[in-house]
Amino acid sequence: MKGQEGFFTRLTKSLQLPEDLSKGEVLVSVRGRNCLTVENFKGISCYTPGEIKLITKKGFLSISGKNLKIVFYTKDEIEISGCICKVEIL
Repeated sequence: MKGQEGFFTRLTKSLQLPEDLSKGEVLVSVRGRNCLTVENFKGISCYTPGEIKLITKKGFLSISGKNLKIVFYTKDEIEISGCICKVEIL
């Protein structure tokens, strides 16, 4: 296992990938108060107009607000619109 970690570290550096992406960390980008993009999530746990809860590698990411909608999603990325009030890592 230790040899694999060294290999992935070297590969990440040689490809010049951001370290957080290579470790599977959740990346959250907020554009204003009405748009949020999340990368590296595993699935959707809860979807209501007041809360969207995403499953991540290390737990949950909760987005709270009003009139929340999923604009689009793929297996790795999701875009959420609406009045975003709070983002929490659970």
